[in-house]
Parts: sequence; C-alpha cells; structure tokens
Amino acid sequence: MNAQATRVKAPGPRGDFLLGCLSHFQRDAIGLLSRSAQEYGDVVRFRMGPVVAHLVNHPQHVEHVLLHGAENYDKQTRSVSKIRATCGDSLLTSDGEMWRRHRQLIQPAFRQETLERFVPVITETTNAMLKNWQNVARGRAEINIVSEMMQLTLKIAAQILFGADIQDEAEVIERSLAIILRDTWRRLETLFDTSVVSPAFHRRRFRRALQEIDSVVYRIIENRRQSGSSSDDLLSMLLDAHEADSATRLSDRELRDAVITLLLAGHETTANALAWTFYLVSQSPDVEELLRRDALGFESDQTSSADLHYTGMVFSEAIRLYPSVWIIERRAVADDEIGGYHIPAGSTVLVSPYLLHRHPEFWGNPDEFDPERFTPDQCVMRPRNAYIPFGVGPHQCIGKNMASLVAKHVLGMVYRQFRPRLVPGQTIKAEPQITLRHAGGLRMTLHVNQ
Repeated sequence: MNAQATRVKAPGPRGDFLLGCLSHFQRDAIGLLSRSAQEYGDVVRFRMGPVVAHLVNHPQHVEHVLLHGAENYDKQTRSVSKIRATCGDSLLTSDGEMWRRHRQLIQPAFRQETLERFVPVITETTNAMLKNWQNVARGRAEINIVSEMMQLTLKIAAQILFGADIQDEAEVIERSLAIILRDTWRRLETLFDTSVVSPAFHRRRFRRALQEIDSVVYRIIENRRQSGSSSDDLLSMLLDAHEADSATRLSDRELRDAVITLLLAGHETTANALAWTFYLVSQSPDVEELLRRDALGFESDQTSSADLHYTGMVFSEAIRLYPSVWIIERRAVADDEIGGYHIPAGSTVLVSPYLLHRHPEFWGNPDEFDPERFTPDQCVMRPRNAYIPFGVGPHQCIGKNMASLVAKHVLGMVYRQFRPRLVPGQTIKAEPQITLRHAGGLRMTLHVNQ
C-alpha cells in the first residue's frame, strides 16, 4: 500500500506482560479506548493477547481506512469470524466478489423510493403498539422500551423486507438474538474460542437460540414458496436469484445467510437507537416539547416523513451519542501508514463511531445532548466524516434509509400521543457488545398528551 511507509510505532498503553490490554478491554472496552484516545491521540496502538490493534480516531484517518484505502482494509477480522457463526457468508461478513454480488442484488430493496411504499406498514404496526400502550398508560404500568422497540422494529422489518407476519415469533427472536449477541461478544473477547475447532463446541444456549431463529427464517422462505405468490419485495429478489440458472445463483446456504442477516440487522440496530432516543428525550424537557410540536403536525399515513425536520435532528443527535454500531474492525492487508505511524500488514484497525462522535476537536460539549448540532448550517460547518453512524465508504450500512424512515415515523407517532418517562432509580449504562445495547433495559412509564 505504501512501500515507503514510516516504521514509527504508534503510542499506546502497555498493559500486562502476557495479555497486554486484553483484560482491560474485557472489563471496560469503551473506557479503555476513550482513556487511551485522550492520553495518546488520534492513533493508538494496543496489544491484546496475540493481536496488535490500532485505534484511529480522526475523520481523515477514517476516510483512509473505510473509503479511499478500503481495498487495503478487509473484513478478515476476529469480529467477523465470530459473527459468521450466525450470519454465514453474507453482506455483513463477506468481501470481494461475493460481497459485490450480494450488494448488487439487495441494494434495490433499500432505495428511498422503494421504502416509501411501505409507510402504511410502518403506520399500521406502530398503531397496534400504541393501542396497547393506551392500556398500559391507563393502568399506570411500566414498559421496557428496549423490548418494545425490538419487537416493533422486528415486525416492521419482516413485513418490509419479506412480506412476513412474525407477530407470534417476535418475543422468541428478541430473546434468542440477545443470547446470540452476548455469546458472540464473549467469544470475541476471549483469548481462545473453542468453537473455532468445531461448531459443536458452541455453548448449548447459543446453539438453541440459533436453531430458534433458523426455524423462523426457514418458515418465512417456505411460506413464500408454497404460496406461489409473486411480489417485488426483497425475499422475491432473493428467491429469484436462488433459482436462477447462472453464475450469480444463490446457493441454499447463501439464501439462508442473506435472510437471517437482513432480518436481524434490519431491526436490532434501529431498535437500540430508538430506545436511546426515548431515554435522551426523557431527560431533556425542552427537546421533548419541540419534538411533540413537530409530531403534532405529522400525518403518519403520508408517503414521506420529510416534514419531521426536528424529529430527524433529534434522532441524528441520539445516534451521535449512542451509535448502534459503536466499533468497526478491519484488517490491514499490506503495510501502511496512518497519521505518521506504521500499520503492519495483518494487524487490526479499529474505527469507533462512539469515540469519533465525542471528539472534542469536532464537537463542542461532546457529551451533551443537543439536536441543534444538526441544523443545516451546523452540518455544513462540520468536517466530512466526523459523523459516521452508518459507516462510510463502499461498506456503508445498506439499511441507512430504512432505519431513518422507520425511526422518524415511530418517533412522530409516539410523541403525538405520549410522553415516555424514565422510571427513577435505574442505573443507565451502555453495554458494548457487537452493537451498543442497554445494560438491563430501560423501564419507562407512559403519560398521555393532553
């Protein structure tokens, strides 16, 4: 990549003699990375057991790794190898020709004009939840907003992408996905993962959870086949590719991997982001009032949520502070140089949207929740790629438009009717796993707007 690259080693914490910083990462991953960025700067070197990793935390460095030099930074990483146990070789885990083939096949389903057709689905599904919330509010009961959003976005994603009603399976998928994500992160953190020897060494709970999700995925596929109905949704595109007699044909395994990846990734990150949004707004009365006013002028059955300007700003600020994909891992294929420091071939490079979005050079009062950061004027003034909640470059999240559309509609509909309030006495803590989840959930009460 850069034959004349400097051999200067980046600074960083020494850690323990044998394991380096691995035990510190296991105890507090975000804390370790945050403290190290503050102490050592925008390029930090870590040793975690046998792995050498570099955290890069500047928009120019992010562009270099994920955009301009993306061909030198592939997905043959430790995290992807763990995710592959669930998602197989899919858009999320593949590189090269396989990734391009999957992306080209799937991309049309995520175009804005395609997604706008499903606004009635978003509206109907959200209204069903809000109807139940009316009963909760009357009984002065509590809800776990994380669970509510997981099930809501799962039902919406299944309808939009696959035309499938998974009302009865939503709780099972939510529970199984939590087990899978937790176990995947555990295997990523451990020094030696026995499941690399054989899938039989996966924990029993992981295997059972994966079987439960697989059964839902295979039911979705089989129901569409048996119905014989033709549709223009993503599942039809995948089935057509599966049955095609050409070089682009999807194998049975590729079909399964594509459906399970899109079903899980298509809802989980959006649900986390929405739950964090409700939490942040509940702590900011002025923001809540402006959000409510924005929502009162919103008709949920319209074909666009473009009028929800302030709602969009609120959601953008929420995923600045709590981006669902809080860390991105790549492998350096060839030697390189970033920020004047040597990046050896085969080493790991980490980009953390969570840290980048709190970089004091690009964000004033970075820990403060302030949707005004996302006025058009403020966005123009900000350096490009200082804000990357959906990544950047060729592997930017394909679901960006879908997440924004669903989130704005859900927020608009909720705040027309309710003011969710955080139950006092909870310890609110972000739990960094494969995605940025909520440790212990978020309990809220519902107050009806007068």
